[in-house]
Amino acid sequence: MASVPLTAGDPVRVGRYRLLARLGQGGMGRVYLGRSPGGRAVAVKVVRETLLRDEGFRRRFVREVAAARRVTGFFTAAVVDADPEGNPAWLATEYVPGPSLQEAVTRHGVWREQAVRGLGAALAEALGAVHAAGLVHRDLKPSNVLLAPDGPRVIDFGISAAADDTALTEAGTVIGTPGFIPPEQLRHESSGPAGDVFALGAVLAYAAAGVGPFGGGASHAVNYRVVHEDPDLRSLPPLLADVVARCLAKDPAERPTVTWLLDELGHPAPADDDRHAAQGATAPDGGVATVGWMPGPVADSATRLRADVPTEPLPRADDGMPEPSTAAAPPRSRRRRLRTALAMATALAVTVAGTVLWRVAASEDDTGPVRPPNLEQLWSHTLAEGQRTTVTSDEMVYLQNEDRHEITALDVTDGTKRWGRKVEVAEIRQDSAYLRDTVGNGVQVTGLAGGLLYYGSGDHLYALDADSGAYRWRYMDDSFHASPVVVGDAAYAHMISFFYVLDTRTGKKLWDYGYGVNADGSNIAVTGDALLVHSEKKLIAVDTRTRKQKWTHQAASDAETGLVVADGKVCFGTQDGALYAVDAGSGDEVWRRTFEGELWDGRLGGGAGMPEVVDGTVYFENDGYVSAFDADTGALRWQRKQKADEVTSLTVVDDTVLTHDSDGYLSALDARSGNPVWRERLIMGDGEHLWLVGNTVYVERDSRVTAYRAAT
Repeated sequence: MASVPLTAGDPVRVGRYRLLARLGQGGMGRVYLGRSPGGRAVAVKVVRETLLRDEGFRRRFVREVAAARRVTGFFTAAVVDADPEGNPAWLATEYVPGPSLQEAVTRHGVWREQAVRGLGAALAEALGAVHAAGLVHRDLKPSNVLLAPDGPRVIDFGISAAADDTALTEAGTVIGTPGFIPPEQLRHESSGPAGDVFALGAVLAYAAAGVGPFGGGASHAVNYRVVHEDPDLRSLPPLLADVVARCLAKDPAERPTVTWLLDELGHPAPADDDRHAAQGATAPDGGVATVGWMPGPVADSATRLRADVPTEPLPRADDGMPEPSTAAAPPRSRRRRLRTALAMATALAVTVAGTVLWRVAASEDDTGPVRPPNLEQLWSHTLAEGQRTTVTSDEMVYLQNEDRHEITALDVTDGTKRWGRKVEVAEIRQDSAYLRDTVGNGVQVTGLAGGLLYYGSGDHLYALDADSGAYRWRYMDDSFHASPVVVGDAAYAHMISFFYVLDTRTGKKLWDYGYGVNADGSNIAVTGDALLVHSEKKLIAVDTRTRKQKWTHQAASDAETGLVVADGKVCFGTQDGALYAVDAGSGDEVWRRTFEGELWDGRLGGGAGMPEVVDGTVYFENDGYVSAFDADTGALRWQRKQKADEVTSLTVVDDTVLTHDSDGYLSALDARSGNPVWRERLIMGDGEHLWLVGNTVYVERDSRVTAYRAAT
């Protein structure tokens, strides 16, 4: 769990604990690294003030904290102190210096069967301790499993029940993470210890496959699969798949107990080859090799984090740092294609006043003279309660208020409101429990294309004029709300196994096409005469004139990124770390880069992002690497390893490559050479979002969205 400096709005002490750094932020509140008077490191969670205004929540919180303090299992992060009736209310737990399971799988890859079994036994023991105290976790998921050098710890037990039951939660809303919520909870039935067993099975499937057993996509679609479809366990070893399938039974009564799971999964054997594990080598079966039962690279990360735990407060980012200009000048006119940027799950912190305070990374050890920042604040806009950002174009930032059925457009130059209105929502059929209880009639903006803003409500997809917000049309799509790709007057909307084409002027369906296989709808692209979509390793081209399959291309590994079509070629990255260029007309492979050599570890292919093609060069980020290739030949022009484990976003503006990474740095590289131009450290915290559109940086935090212009 990485720590970042406190900001001006953070306390310096909570109870008897001196706060040293911020660890993150979630639905309950902020989490800080603290030290007791005797020097013990603790994680201090300070509850949000809005929750405490609900007296029912406070009473439940007092009760749940009292119960949580009775949990003493080794694989739980024990509650060591609390003041649930204080103002603010808080609790302190054992500090776990290690990455979450989600971070570990994202950065280092899936786990071998032996490691998953060891993890499962430890988590079953943790749940046994939680249940013995009369608690139910209710939100077990990969991000709530922290991996210390001596084993995993389950966090946030005993509190989610209070949050789930608060009056601040709208009636019918289900708290949790889609894919890990048991079906009985989605049906609004009682959920007890068997619900935690379901979540445990989903967590083990995630560790073994890198994705939950019910896939990804829109929340309601995942929830629907949890209730109505079988889990996808094809990539799990047979014996492990059998255990996980038992945990994922639809009927809670058919799931095993944690005692049975301990007997079935316990006592993992030592790793076959600790020498390979210590080097982070790939195991013979393709998984990450292990030390003991924990994967070697994960154990190394946990050990490094334990060594880096601060003993004194990290320097505050506002200590002697200059503030950026607040001039509201519009971004310079630039050659860039219209792009829809969804707010990414990268956490960045901004000061409460909406001004970012930066520290220049002048050298490898972050020391050196402070100089004016390379970002200029353009504007800051306060979000109303329930309002959040959705999609962004070169002209406007769109906000939605799901429950109030409102959509608002802000001008990107100064943040002023261009339009805002209540929008039409679908009538929910009372004979459909799924629509009534799971989907609802809130609004969810899904995309922006061809001058239309798309949103879903109930079982319909709606289109608005993007410039004015005027209603255009709606289409009944059975609640699977697409983000259409528009070419001319045709909107191509993807479902799981087929796509349909709508007339953008009327919303009438023109035609549809079935692939015959499940395909990744987030990765479609449309050329002049073909729709392209990935189905695992296969790239499929459908001729939009003849409405027949045109060609297929088989990669060596499953697709990892979206598709970019430029200069007659389709570029995409795959899970094994390769970058492909395929002829868009014939499906022939033009070139492939597999990144073999000293600078590249092919096992790190799980973090690849969308390629970007500019002026005959393909720019590609994969984990911590940023590369540039000749678009015609695939010849490497340059490659640079960033200090962070993962680059989370990349955009090219004129002669500059802008990247953001998992360590919270925004970097500028020379597009011709890859040489660094500048690197700014951003304050990082959970629950805050950053995204790039050209050289404009948007940050959402503390009910504000702020725009900055990056120097290029």
